[in-house]
Amino acid sequence: MTPQQFENLRDEFLTHEVRILDWKRGEYAPNDDRLQNFREVATFLERRPAEVALAYLMKHIQSIALAVRSGKYAWTWNTEGGEGLKQRIADARNYLLLLAACLEEENDNLIERRYKNEIQMQQR
Repeated sequence: MTPQQFENLRDEFLTHEVRILDWKRGEYAPNDDRLQNFREVATFLERRPAEVALAYLMKHIQSIALAVRSGKYAWTWNTEGGEGLKQRIADARNYLLLLAACLEEENDNLIERRYKNEIQMQQR
């Protein structure tokens, strides 16, 4: 694959990933909170949102692995029966981003809790 072919593929994926993420946002998070779905499922399962995002990601990775191992896949975005392999890969990449967002929020919350604890300790 030439550098130009690779850049074209990268651009194709980036364009589709943005569209997919925006389209599916309404399906999973009706308000402006991109992580609402992960928080709600995490509460139900007594897990962290990052663990839920990781499980969703692994479902996509397993599907991609099965397609690659079997050699039975359509190298396209959509098929008559549903998603092509390109779509599944884009979904997995989006779930990586959503996992990163969960971890970012988790880290921000941890820092905030530490800061509040430090303030409380200083006030004593």
